[in-house]
Amino acid sequence: MTVSVVDSRQTFEELLKETPNACVHFAADWCEPSKALHNEMNTWSYPKVRLVTAMAEKMEDVCEEMGVETVPYIVFFKDGKKVEAVTGAKVDTLKGKLESLYETSEVIDIEKRMKGLINRSKIMLFMKGCPSAPRCGFSRTIIDILQEEGLPFDTFDILTDEAIRQGLKEYSKWPTFPQLYVDGDLVGGLDIIKELKENDELRDALEGN
Repeated sequence: MTVSVVDSRQTFEELLKETPNACVHFAADWCEPSKALHNEMNTWSYPKVRLVTAMAEKMEDVCEEMGVETVPYIVFFKDGKKVEAVTGAKVDTLKGKLESLYETSEVIDIEKRMKGLINRSKIMLFMKGCPSAPRCGFSRTIIDILQEEGLPFDTFDILTDEAIRQGLKEYSKWPTFPQLYVDGDLVGGLDIIKELKENDELRDALEGN
């Protein structure tokens, strides 16, 4: 199972809303035990719970609320609420908590997650990075085009969630990113968006006409 990575309150809150059963590892780039635990968690398979690494120094307000005083610090959420926490990279303890806390929970449905994300906003963009910091030229260009149109849209950083990244390729039968959806339907990638704009058809497409 791939570990999701979050670095802001917004993405953290969206994650818990989307998958309320989560094991969140508050970490820091400079902390070797955090790096080792993140790599270790990437080898785990717990289909009933979302595994997450949260970058503590970029989320100080969340850390204060969660009682994070040192890293690694792992918080277990069930139904969106903090139920337990563990200090330190205690692998056996963490695995035991994952087994016991979520024993009766349902397996996370990846397709259901994808559909929920696709329909999170009328205009939904799956990109690399975020609008303020795109992490590829294609994503930067499509953000510029959408912002020029002036319509509200939402985004999801596919680099933070490998399961969604790979799942969307199969779900949409579209192998690359960014991917733009309107009213739950795939419009296409950058080339199609540029073509729609050049033909003065983009506004209608974004408005679902």
